[in-house]
Amino acid sequence: MRKKNRIWYKVIGVLLALILINSLGNTLFFRFDFTADQKYTLSRATKRILKEVKEPIIISLYISDGLPPDVSRMVRDFKNLLKEYNSYSKYRIEFEEINPNKNKELEQEAIAAGIRPVPLEVREKDQLKVQKVFLGTSIQVGARSEVIPLIKPGIAMEYTLSSLIKKLTISHKHEIGYIQGHGEAPLLSLAQASEELSLLYQIKRVNLSTDLDLSRYKSLMIVGPVDSFPPRDLKRLDNYLANGGNLMIALDRVQGLLNQGMGIAINTGLEKWLEAKGLKVEEAFVVDKKCGNVTVHQQQGIFSYNQEVSFPFLPVITEFSDHVITDGLEAVILQFASPITYTGSSDVKYSPLAWTSSISGKLSAPLSFNLGRNWRGSDFLFPEQTVAAMLEGPIVGEKDSKIVVVGDGNFVVNGMGEELIPIQTDNIHFLVNAVDWLSDDSGLLTLRTKGISSRPLDELEDGQILFLKYLNFLLPIISIIIFGLLRFNQSRIRRLKRMKPGYIQ
Repeated sequence: MRKKNRIWYKVIGVLLALILINSLGNTLFFRFDFTADQKYTLSRATKRILKEVKEPIIISLYISDGLPPDVSRMVRDFKNLLKEYNSYSKYRIEFEEINPNKNKELEQEAIAAGIRPVPLEVREKDQLKVQKVFLGTSIQVGARSEVIPLIKPGIAMEYTLSSLIKKLTISHKHEIGYIQGHGEAPLLSLAQASEELSLLYQIKRVNLSTDLDLSRYKSLMIVGPVDSFPPRDLKRLDNYLANGGNLMIALDRVQGLLNQGMGIAINTGLEKWLEAKGLKVEEAFVVDKKCGNVTVHQQQGIFSYNQEVSFPFLPVITEFSDHVITDGLEAVILQFASPITYTGSSDVKYSPLAWTSSISGKLSAPLSFNLGRNWRGSDFLFPEQTVAAMLEGPIVGEKDSKIVVVGDGNFVVNGMGEELIPIQTDNIHFLVNAVDWLSDDSGLLTLRTKGISSRPLDELEDGQILFLKYLNFLLPIISIIIFGLLRFNQSRIRRLKRMKPGYIQ
Protein backbone atom coordinates (compact mmCIF):
# COMPACT_ATOMS: atom_id res chain seq x y z
CA MET A 1 0.00 0.00 0.00
CA ARG A 2 2.82 2.39 0.96
CA LYS A 3 4.59 1.55 -2.32
CA LYS A 4 1.48 2.49 -4.33
CA ASN A 5 1.20 5.78 -2.41
CA ARG A 6 4.85 6.63 -3.19
CA ILE A 7 4.18 6.03 -6.89
CA TRP A 8 1.15 8.32 -6.80
CA TYR A 9 3.15 10.99 -4.98
CA LYS A 10 5.81 10.86 -7.72
CA VAL A 11 3.19 11.08 -10.50
CA ILE A 12 1.48 14.04 -8.81
CA GLY A 13 4.88 15.70 -8.25
CA VAL A 14 5.83 15.34 -11.93
CA LEU A 15 2.44 16.73 -13.02
CA LEU A 16 2.77 19.73 -10.68
CA ALA A 17 6.29 20.39 -11.98
CA LEU A 18 5.06 20.28 -15.59
CA ILE A 19 2.20 22.68 -14.75
CA LEU A 20 4.65 25.05 -13.02
CA ILE A 21 7.11 24.94 -15.95
CA ASN A 22 4.25 25.57 -18.42
CA SER A 23 3.01 28.53 -16.35
CA LEU A 24 6.48 30.04 -16.16
CA GLY A 25 6.93 29.46 -19.89
CA ASN A 26 3.90 31.65 -20.62
CA THR A 27 5.39 34.59 -18.70
CA LEU A 28 9.15 34.03 -18.89
CA PHE A 29 11.03 32.76 -21.92
CA PHE A 30 14.56 32.46 -23.17
CA ARG A 31 16.39 30.55 -25.85
CA PHE A 32 19.89 30.16 -27.14
CA ASP A 33 20.56 31.59 -30.60
CA PHE A 34 23.63 30.16 -32.33
CA THR A 35 22.90 31.63 -35.80
CA ALA A 36 25.64 33.75 -37.42
CA ASP A 37 23.58 36.95 -37.39
CA GLN A 38 21.45 36.28 -34.26
CA LYS A 39 18.43 35.76 -36.49
CA TYR A 40 16.15 34.61 -33.68
CA THR A 41 17.13 37.26 -31.10
CA LEU A 42 15.40 40.64 -30.96
CA SER A 43 17.83 43.55 -31.17
CA ARG A 44 18.10 46.44 -28.74
CA ALA A 45 16.58 48.77 -31.33
CA THR A 46 13.44 46.62 -31.63
CA LYS A 47 13.10 46.32 -27.84
CA ARG A 48 13.42 50.09 -27.48
CA ILE A 49 10.76 50.66 -30.16
CA LEU A 50 8.38 48.21 -28.49
CA LYS A 51 8.88 49.79 -25.05
CA GLU A 52 7.84 53.14 -26.51
CA VAL A 53 4.59 51.71 -27.92
CA LYS A 54 1.62 53.28 -26.12
CA GLU A 55 -1.33 52.35 -28.33
CA PRO A 56 -2.52 48.80 -29.06
CA ILE A 57 -1.13 47.31 -32.28
CA ILE A 58 -3.39 45.01 -34.27
CA ILE A 59 -1.61 42.62 -36.63
CA SER A 60 -3.69 40.53 -39.02
CA LEU A 61 -2.01 37.60 -40.77
CA TYR A 62 -3.68 36.71 -44.06
CA ILE A 63 -2.21 33.24 -44.57
CA SER A 64 -3.58 30.44 -46.74
CA ASP A 65 -3.66 26.81 -45.59
CA GLY A 66 -1.93 23.87 -47.27
CA LEU A 67 1.37 25.63 -47.95
CA PRO A 68 4.53 23.73 -48.99
CA PRO A 69 6.87 22.75 -46.12
CA ASP A 70 9.50 25.44 -46.81
CA VAL A 71 6.87 28.20 -46.92
CA SER A 72 5.14 26.82 -43.82
CA ARG A 73 8.47 26.91 -41.99
CA MET A 74 8.94 30.55 -42.95
CA VAL A 75 5.41 31.41 -41.76
CA ARG A 76 6.04 29.59 -38.49
CA ASP A 77 9.21 31.63 -37.91
CA PHE A 78 7.22 34.80 -38.58
CA LYS A 79 4.57 33.81 -36.04
CA ASN A 80 7.23 33.05 -33.42
CA LEU A 81 8.72 36.49 -34.07
CA LEU A 82 5.32 38.08 -33.47
CA LYS A 83 5.03 36.26 -30.14
CA GLU A 84 8.34 37.75 -29.02
CA TYR A 85 7.22 41.20 -30.18
CA ASN A 86 4.04 40.78 -28.14
CA SER A 87 5.99 39.79 -25.04
CA TYR A 88 8.43 42.73 -25.21
CA SER A 89 5.60 45.21 -25.89
CA LYS A 90 3.93 44.09 -22.63
CA TYR A 91 1.19 42.39 -24.63
CA ARG A 92 0.06 45.52 -26.49
CA ILE A 93 0.12 43.57 -29.76
CA GLU A 94 -2.94 41.63 -30.81
CA PHE A 95 -2.60 39.34 -33.78
CA GLU A 96 -5.01 37.06 -35.54
CA GLU A 97 -4.62 34.58 -38.38
CA ILE A 98 -7.11 34.65 -41.24
CA ASN A 99 -7.38 32.21 -44.13
CA PRO A 100 -8.73 34.26 -47.07
CA ASN A 101 -9.28 31.08 -49.11
CA LYS A 102 -12.17 30.05 -46.86
CA ASN A 103 -14.74 32.32 -48.46
CA LYS A 104 -15.14 35.32 -50.77
CA GLU A 105 -15.73 37.79 -47.93
CA LEU A 106 -12.35 37.05 -46.31
CA GLU A 107 -10.66 37.17 -49.72
CA GLN A 108 -12.12 40.62 -50.40
CA GLU A 109 -11.08 41.73 -46.91
CA ALA A 110 -7.46 40.75 -47.63
CA ILE A 111 -7.47 42.49 -51.01
CA ALA A 112 -9.01 45.62 -49.47
CA ALA A 113 -6.20 45.62 -46.90
CA GLY A 114 -3.64 45.70 -49.75
CA ILE A 115 -2.73 42.01 -49.81
CA ARG A 116 -3.21 40.25 -53.11
CA PRO A 117 -2.98 36.51 -53.88
CA VAL A 118 0.11 35.12 -55.56
CA PRO A 119 0.44 31.90 -57.59
CA LEU A 120 2.32 29.12 -55.85
CA GLU A 121 3.17 25.60 -56.98
CA VAL A 122 1.97 22.97 -54.47
CA ARG A 123 2.10 19.17 -54.66
CA GLU A 124 -1.18 17.37 -54.23
CA LYS A 125 -1.55 13.60 -54.71
CA ASP A 126 1.81 13.36 -56.50
CA GLN A 127 0.81 16.13 -58.89
CA LEU A 128 1.99 19.72 -59.13
CA LYS A 129 -0.66 22.36 -59.40
CA VAL A 130 -0.67 26.15 -59.18
CA GLN A 131 -2.67 27.44 -56.23
CA LYS A 132 -3.71 30.98 -55.39
CA VAL A 133 -2.36 31.76 -51.91
CA PHE A 134 -2.21 34.74 -49.55
CA LEU A 135 0.99 35.47 -47.61
CA GLY A 136 0.61 38.97 -46.24
CA THR A 137 0.22 40.95 -43.03
CA SER A 138 -1.66 44.09 -42.06
CA ILE A 139 -0.39 46.24 -39.16
CA GLN A 140 -2.80 48.79 -37.64
CA VAL A 141 -2.21 51.43 -34.97
CA GLY A 142 -5.27 53.55 -34.32
CA ALA A 143 -6.58 54.77 -37.68
CA ARG A 144 -3.24 54.27 -39.46
CA SER A 145 -2.19 51.05 -41.12
CA GLU A 146 0.64 49.52 -43.15
CA VAL A 147 0.92 46.20 -44.96
CA ILE A 148 3.54 43.63 -45.78
CA PRO A 149 1.95 42.42 -49.04
CA LEU A 150 4.13 39.31 -49.32
CA ILE A 151 6.15 37.45 -46.71
CA LYS A 152 8.80 35.94 -48.93
CA PRO A 153 12.05 34.04 -48.37
CA GLY A 154 14.99 36.31 -47.65
CA ILE A 155 12.88 39.14 -46.22
CA ALA A 156 14.47 40.89 -43.22
CA MET A 157 11.50 40.15 -40.98
CA GLU A 158 12.61 42.05 -37.88
CA TYR A 159 13.67 45.15 -39.79
CA THR A 160 10.44 45.19 -41.80
CA LEU A 161 8.23 44.82 -38.73
CA SER A 162 10.18 47.24 -36.54
CA SER A 163 10.42 49.94 -39.21
CA LEU A 164 6.68 49.73 -39.98
CA ILE A 165 5.77 49.86 -36.28
CA LYS A 166 8.07 52.85 -35.82
CA LYS A 167 6.58 54.49 -38.89
CA LEU A 168 3.06 54.05 -37.47
CA THR A 169 3.96 55.25 -33.99
CA ILE A 170 6.40 58.05 -34.85
CA SER A 171 4.95 61.51 -34.25
CA HIS A 172 7.29 63.47 -36.54
CA LYS A 173 9.54 62.50 -39.44
CA HIS A 174 12.87 64.27 -39.76
CA GLU A 175 13.58 66.03 -43.04
CA ILE A 176 16.59 65.23 -45.19
CA GLY A 177 17.50 67.31 -48.21
CA TYR A 178 18.32 66.05 -51.70
CA ILE A 179 20.43 68.66 -53.50
CA GLN A 180 19.70 69.31 -57.18
CA GLY A 181 20.71 71.91 -59.75
CA HIS A 182 24.16 70.57 -60.73
CA GLY A 183 23.19 67.65 -62.96
CA GLU A 184 22.58 65.28 -60.04
CA ALA A 185 20.61 62.09 -60.63
CA PRO A 186 16.87 62.92 -60.45
CA LEU A 187 15.26 61.87 -57.17
CA LEU A 188 12.81 59.71 -59.14
CA SER A 189 15.75 57.65 -60.42
CA LEU A 190 16.56 56.59 -56.84
CA ALA A 191 13.43 54.46 -56.51
CA GLN A 192 14.79 51.80 -54.15
CA ALA A 193 16.70 54.22 -51.93
CA SER A 194 13.76 56.65 -51.75
CA GLU A 195 11.41 53.85 -50.73
CA GLU A 196 13.70 52.82 -47.85
CA LEU A 197 14.39 56.38 -46.71
CA SER A 198 10.73 57.42 -46.80
CA LEU A 199 9.93 54.98 -44.00
CA LEU A 200 11.52 57.30 -41.43
CA TYR A 201 12.24 60.56 -43.26
CA GLN A 202 10.67 63.20 -45.45
CA ILE A 203 12.89 63.69 -48.51
CA LYS A 204 12.88 67.28 -49.76
CA ARG A 205 14.46 68.58 -52.96
CA VAL A 206 16.93 71.37 -52.23
CA ASN A 207 18.29 74.08 -54.51
CA LEU A 208 21.29 75.78 -52.93
CA SER A 209 20.66 78.95 -54.93
CA THR A 210 17.08 79.51 -53.74
CA ASP A 211 16.57 77.55 -50.48
CA LEU A 212 17.77 79.91 -47.79
CA ASP A 213 17.28 77.77 -44.66
CA LEU A 214 19.27 74.53 -44.61
CA SER A 215 19.31 74.16 -40.82
CA ARG A 216 16.04 72.23 -40.74
CA TYR A 217 17.59 69.28 -42.59
CA LYS A 218 19.17 66.55 -40.46
CA SER A 219 21.43 65.74 -43.40
CA LEU A 220 21.90 66.58 -47.08
CA MET A 221 22.53 64.19 -49.99
CA ILE A 222 24.43 64.85 -53.22
CA VAL A 223 24.29 61.99 -55.75
CA GLY A 224 26.12 61.95 -59.09
CA PRO A 225 26.55 65.65 -60.04
CA VAL A 226 28.01 66.29 -63.50
CA ASP A 227 27.73 70.11 -63.75
CA SER A 228 29.80 72.76 -62.00
CA PHE A 229 29.11 74.00 -58.46
CA PRO A 230 29.33 77.80 -58.38
CA PRO A 231 31.36 79.29 -55.49
CA ARG A 232 28.21 80.55 -53.71
CA ASP A 233 26.81 77.01 -53.53
CA LEU A 234 30.06 75.65 -52.11
CA LYS A 235 30.02 78.51 -49.58
CA ARG A 236 26.51 77.48 -48.52
CA LEU A 237 27.72 73.93 -47.95
CA ASP A 238 30.54 75.31 -45.80
CA ASN A 239 28.04 77.31 -43.73
CA TYR A 240 25.85 74.23 -43.35
CA LEU A 241 28.81 72.19 -42.02
CA ALA A 242 29.92 75.05 -39.78
CA ASN A 243 26.49 74.89 -38.08
CA GLY A 244 26.81 71.15 -37.43
CA GLY A 245 25.26 69.85 -40.65
CA ASN A 246 26.03 66.48 -42.24
CA LEU A 247 26.60 65.47 -45.88
CA MET A 248 26.26 62.24 -47.84
CA ILE A 249 28.11 62.57 -51.17
CA ALA A 250 28.22 60.00 -53.99
CA LEU A 251 30.68 61.53 -56.45
CA ASP A 252 31.57 60.53 -60.00
CA ARG A 253 35.14 61.64 -60.61
CA VAL A 254 35.26 59.65 -63.85
CA GLN A 255 32.64 58.48 -66.32
CA GLY A 256 32.58 55.35 -68.44
CA LEU A 257 31.07 55.77 -71.90
CA LEU A 258 30.73 52.17 -73.05
CA ASN A 259 28.89 53.09 -76.25
CA GLN A 260 31.87 55.21 -77.27
CA GLY A 261 34.45 52.82 -75.83
CA MET A 262 36.13 55.41 -73.65
CA GLY A 263 36.38 56.72 -70.10
CA ILE A 264 36.74 60.41 -69.25
CA ALA A 265 37.27 62.59 -66.16
CA ILE A 266 34.53 64.77 -64.64
CA ASN A 267 35.18 68.14 -62.97
CA THR A 268 32.40 69.84 -61.01
CA GLY A 269 34.36 71.85 -58.44
CA LEU A 270 32.99 69.63 -55.68
CA GLU A 271 36.10 67.45 -55.87
CA LYS A 272 38.37 70.44 -55.16
CA TRP A 273 36.07 71.51 -52.31
CA LEU A 274 36.40 68.02 -50.79
CA GLU A 275 40.17 67.96 -51.35
CA ALA A 276 40.51 71.18 -49.36
CA LYS A 277 39.00 69.25 -46.45
CA GLY A 278 41.43 66.36 -46.91
CA LEU A 279 39.26 63.97 -48.96
CA LYS A 280 40.80 63.50 -52.39
CA VAL A 281 38.74 61.56 -54.94
CA GLU A 282 41.30 60.66 -57.58
CA GLU A 283 40.86 61.19 -61.31
CA ALA A 284 41.23 57.47 -61.97
CA PHE A 285 39.25 54.27 -62.54
CA VAL A 286 39.37 51.50 -59.96
CA VAL A 287 39.84 48.01 -61.46
CA ASP A 288 39.48 44.82 -59.47
CA LYS A 289 39.80 41.14 -60.30
CA LYS A 290 36.80 40.54 -58.02
CA CYS A 291 34.26 42.17 -60.32
CA GLY A 292 30.94 41.97 -62.08
CA ASN A 293 30.22 40.84 -65.64
CA VAL A 294 28.97 42.52 -68.79
CA THR A 295 27.19 40.84 -71.69
CA VAL A 296 29.11 40.94 -74.98
CA HIS A 297 27.53 40.09 -78.33
CA GLN A 298 29.78 37.68 -80.26
CA GLN A 299 29.64 36.84 -83.96
CA GLN A 300 31.19 33.68 -85.45
CA GLY A 301 30.42 33.26 -89.12
CA ILE A 302 26.64 33.06 -89.47
CA PHE A 303 26.20 32.36 -85.75
CA SER A 304 25.78 35.03 -83.06
CA TYR A 305 25.52 34.65 -79.30
CA ASN A 306 25.84 36.58 -76.06
CA GLN A 307 28.71 35.92 -73.69
CA GLU A 308 29.29 37.01 -70.08
CA VAL A 309 32.70 38.66 -69.70
CA SER A 310 34.39 39.76 -66.46
CA PHE A 311 34.70 43.56 -66.40
CA PRO A 312 37.16 44.83 -63.74
CA PHE A 313 35.66 48.33 -63.96
CA LEU A 314 32.68 46.93 -61.99
CA PRO A 315 34.39 46.09 -58.66
CA VAL A 316 32.54 43.90 -56.17
CA ILE A 317 33.37 45.32 -52.74
CA THR A 318 33.41 42.80 -49.90
CA GLU A 319 35.92 44.48 -47.55
CA PHE A 320 34.34 46.81 -44.99
CA SER A 321 35.40 48.55 -41.80
CA ASP A 322 33.89 47.83 -38.40
CA HIS A 323 31.39 50.70 -38.41
CA VAL A 324 27.62 50.94 -37.94
CA ILE A 325 27.24 52.14 -41.54
CA THR A 326 28.76 48.93 -42.90
CA ASP A 327 27.53 46.53 -40.22
CA GLY A 328 26.15 43.40 -41.89
CA LEU A 329 27.05 44.41 -45.46
CA GLU A 330 28.34 41.57 -47.61
CA ALA A 331 28.74 42.81 -51.19
CA VAL A 332 28.43 46.27 -52.76
CA ILE A 333 28.79 46.55 -56.54
CA LEU A 334 30.23 49.78 -57.95
CA GLN A 335 30.57 50.99 -61.51
CA PHE A 336 33.43 53.14 -62.75
CA ALA A 337 34.47 54.04 -59.21
CA SER A 338 37.42 56.18 -58.16
CA PRO A 339 39.83 55.68 -55.24
CA ILE A 340 39.77 57.98 -52.21
CA THR A 341 42.80 59.13 -50.23
CA TYR A 342 43.09 61.33 -47.16
CA THR A 343 45.46 64.30 -47.20
CA GLY A 344 44.09 66.29 -44.28
CA SER A 345 45.21 66.91 -40.71
CA SER A 346 44.54 65.00 -37.51
CA ASP A 347 42.05 67.60 -36.25
CA VAL A 348 39.19 65.54 -37.70
CA LYS A 349 38.63 61.81 -37.65
CA TYR A 350 39.07 60.05 -40.99
CA SER A 351 37.89 56.46 -41.45
CA PRO A 352 37.85 54.34 -44.62
CA LEU A 353 34.54 52.48 -44.84
CA ALA A 354 35.04 50.17 -47.83
CA TRP A 355 37.93 49.15 -50.04
CA THR A 356 38.79 46.90 -52.96
CA SER A 357 40.31 43.42 -52.81
CA SER A 358 43.99 42.56 -52.58
CA ILE A 359 44.03 42.10 -56.39
CA SER A 360 43.04 45.56 -57.58
CA GLY A 361 44.50 48.57 -59.35
CA LYS A 362 43.73 51.98 -60.82
CA LEU A 363 43.94 53.44 -64.31
CA SER A 364 44.15 57.16 -64.96
CA ALA A 365 41.54 58.90 -67.12
CA PRO A 366 41.08 59.33 -70.02
CA LEU A 367 41.35 55.79 -71.38
CA SER A 368 39.86 53.44 -73.97
CA PHE A 369 37.81 50.36 -73.10
CA ASN A 370 38.58 46.97 -74.61
CA LEU A 371 36.09 44.29 -73.53
CA GLY A 372 38.33 41.59 -74.96
CA ARG A 373 41.39 42.77 -73.04
CA ASN A 374 43.57 40.07 -71.52
CA TRP A 375 44.04 41.31 -67.96
CA ARG A 376 47.39 40.50 -66.33
CA GLY A 377 48.79 40.67 -62.82
CA SER A 378 50.59 43.91 -63.72
CA ASP A 379 47.15 45.59 -64.11
CA PHE A 380 46.40 45.07 -60.40
CA LEU A 381 49.28 46.71 -58.58
CA PHE A 382 47.24 48.88 -56.15
CA PRO A 383 45.58 46.59 -53.60
CA GLU A 384 42.92 47.66 -51.10
CA GLN A 385 41.96 50.98 -52.66
CA THR A 386 39.50 52.95 -50.49
CA VAL A 387 36.23 53.62 -52.34
CA ALA A 388 34.12 54.96 -49.43
CA ALA A 389 35.23 57.03 -46.45
CA MET A 390 33.99 59.42 -43.75
CA LEU A 391 35.12 62.53 -41.91
CA GLU A 392 33.90 63.43 -38.44
CA GLY A 393 34.77 66.44 -36.26
CA PRO A 394 35.21 70.21 -36.70
CA ILE A 395 35.50 70.05 -40.50
CA VAL A 396 34.48 73.70 -40.94
CA GLY A 397 34.48 76.00 -37.93
CA GLU A 398 34.29 74.74 -34.36
CA LYS A 399 31.14 72.63 -34.41
CA ASP A 400 31.34 68.89 -35.15
CA SER A 401 29.92 67.74 -38.48
CA LYS A 402 30.12 64.62 -40.64
CA ILE A 403 30.77 63.81 -44.30
CA VAL A 404 30.42 60.41 -45.96
CA VAL A 405 31.86 60.10 -49.49
CA VAL A 406 31.53 57.26 -52.01
CA GLY A 407 33.73 57.35 -55.12
CA ASP A 408 30.85 56.34 -57.39
CA GLY A 409 27.92 58.63 -58.12
CA ASN A 410 25.71 55.92 -59.61
CA PHE A 411 25.91 53.14 -57.04
CA VAL A 412 22.26 53.67 -55.94
CA VAL A 413 20.77 55.02 -59.19
CA ASN A 414 18.04 52.82 -60.71
CA GLY A 415 17.42 55.05 -63.72
CA MET A 416 14.01 55.67 -65.25
CA GLY A 417 11.84 54.33 -68.04
CA GLU A 418 13.50 51.78 -70.31
CA GLU A 419 16.84 52.31 -68.52
CA LEU A 420 15.42 51.21 -65.15
CA ILE A 421 17.66 48.60 -63.50
CA PRO A 422 17.54 46.90 -60.08
CA ILE A 423 20.28 47.86 -57.64
CA GLN A 424 22.18 45.47 -55.37
CA THR A 425 20.41 45.41 -51.98
CA ASP A 426 23.59 46.14 -50.02
CA ASN A 427 24.16 49.27 -52.14
CA ILE A 428 20.84 50.62 -50.87
CA HIS A 429 21.61 49.51 -47.32
CA PHE A 430 24.92 51.38 -47.41
CA LEU A 431 23.28 54.66 -48.46
CA VAL A 432 20.37 54.41 -46.01
CA ASN A 433 22.68 53.36 -43.16
CA ALA A 434 24.88 56.37 -43.91
CA VAL A 435 21.89 58.73 -43.84
CA ASP A 436 20.69 57.17 -40.56
CA TRP A 437 24.13 57.65 -39.03
CA LEU A 438 24.44 61.21 -40.31
CA SER A 439 20.95 62.01 -39.03
CA ASP A 440 21.64 60.50 -35.58
CA ASP A 441 18.82 58.02 -36.07
CA SER A 442 20.76 54.78 -36.05
CA GLY A 443 18.32 52.63 -34.09
CA LEU A 444 17.46 50.40 -37.04
CA LEU A 445 20.91 50.36 -38.64
CA THR A 446 21.87 46.86 -37.59
CA LEU A 447 18.43 45.42 -38.41
CA ARG A 448 18.48 46.43 -42.05
CA THR A 449 21.25 43.98 -42.89
CA LYS A 450 20.20 41.28 -40.43
CA GLY A 451 19.90 38.01 -42.33
CA ILE A 452 22.52 36.06 -44.28
CA SER A 453 21.89 36.71 -47.97
CA SER A 454 25.23 36.40 -49.69
CA ARG A 455 28.35 34.40 -49.01
CA PRO A 456 30.66 35.03 -51.99
CA LEU A 457 33.63 32.73 -52.39
CA ASP A 458 37.04 34.22 -51.70
CA GLU A 459 39.07 35.03 -54.79
CA LEU A 460 42.14 32.81 -55.23
CA GLU A 461 45.39 33.85 -56.84
CA ASP A 462 46.63 31.96 -59.90
CA GLY A 463 49.35 30.23 -57.88
CA GLN A 464 46.80 28.97 -55.31
CA ILE A 465 44.52 27.69 -58.08
CA LEU A 466 47.41 25.79 -59.69
CA PHE A 467 48.46 24.32 -56.33
CA LEU A 468 44.93 23.11 -55.51
CA LYS A 469 44.54 21.69 -59.02
CA TYR A 470 47.63 19.50 -58.74
CA LEU A 471 46.87 18.68 -55.11
CA ASN A 472 43.45 17.28 -56.08
CA PHE A 473 45.05 15.26 -58.87
CA LEU A 474 48.12 13.95 -57.05
CA LEU A 475 46.85 13.49 -53.48
CA PRO A 476 44.77 10.33 -54.18
CA ILE A 477 47.66 8.78 -56.16
CA ILE A 478 50.24 9.60 -53.46
CA SER A 479 47.86 8.28 -50.75
CA ILE A 480 47.48 4.95 -52.60
CA ILE A 481 51.25 4.65 -53.09
CA ILE A 482 51.91 5.37 -49.38
CA PHE A 483 49.23 2.86 -48.35
CA GLY A 484 50.77 0.26 -50.70
CA LEU A 485 54.27 0.84 -49.29
CA LEU A 486 52.97 0.47 -45.71
CA ARG A 487 51.18 -2.77 -46.59
CA PHE A 488 54.30 -4.05 -48.38
CA ASN A 489 56.45 -3.22 -45.35
CA GLN A 490 54.03 -4.99 -43.00
CA SER A 491 54.04 -8.08 -45.22
CA ARG A 492 57.85 -8.05 -45.36
CA ILE A 493 58.07 -7.86 -41.55
CA ARG A 494 55.64 -10.76 -41.15
CA ARG A 495 57.59 -12.80 -43.75
CA LEU A 496 60.87 -12.21 -41.92
CA LYS A 497 59.30 -13.28 -38.62
CA ARG A 498 58.07 -16.53 -40.18
CA MET A 499 61.58 -17.25 -41.48
CA LYS A 500 63.10 -17.15 -37.97
CA PRO A 501 63.73 -20.50 -36.19
CA GLY A 502 61.11 -21.45 -33.62
CA TYR A 503 58.42 -19.18 -35.09
CA ILE A 504 54.94 -20.21 -33.91
CA GLN A 505 51.76 -18.82 -35.51
